[in-house]
Amino acid sequence: MKIRQATWLTVLLNLAAMGVVHAANKSTKDNPAPNIKGPEIIGALLASGPHASVGDQAKVLKQLVGTWDVEYRDILKDGREQHRTGQFIMAWVLDGRAIEDVWIVDPSEGRPEREVYAAIQYFDSKSHSWPTVFIDPEHGSTAKFTGGVTLDGRLVLQTSDLGRPQNRWSFNATGPDSFVFRDEFSIDGGETWKLLSEDHLQRHHD
Repeated sequence: MKIRQATWLTVLLNLAAMGVVHAANKSTKDNPAPNIKGPEIIGALLASGPHASVGDQAKVLKQLVGTWDVEYRDILKDGREQHRTGQFIMAWVLDGRAIEDVWIVDPSEGRPEREVYAAIQYFDSKSHSWPTVFIDPEHGSTAKFTGGVTLDGRLVLQTSDLGRPQNRWSFNATGPDSFVFRDEFSIDGGETWKLLSEDHLQRHHD
């Protein structure tokens, strides 16, 4: 998921307390997994659940918390499709006032290293929205999103920081243990949207 020109902030939590550290801590030949042993920063960041101020907004986000196996499907500029695998991890952090997630794309043909992206988003009680910051350190780029939970139960974030007038990222539940993530863009003010990627998430079970 080469985050379509810019993406997700790699603060890469070791989510050992949630039993998902094995996913974020995978080794590759050129990128050995860090030897992290219960550091204080993890305990300070992780939260057992959402803060009360998040209210009903937490219902949708709670469904995404955990570890997910991902089938990535990117649509290239020439119309061809690129299929890859990886994982998505999400956890409550900062006393439950924020969410952090990590995207991992497994090494694939032509790329021996994995790709790792992450995001932090917090709940703004005044606007009832989720300002979000995404950073792609490998390519030195960032993106700021705004948005939140919609009336139909989706998480939808939008930005103009990805080189197009408007990009929209959305999470859509397709079952109790499955989601679809879509990356779309619009050049007509949101009247029409063109699909850039559609990634299928299935909850990981050991």
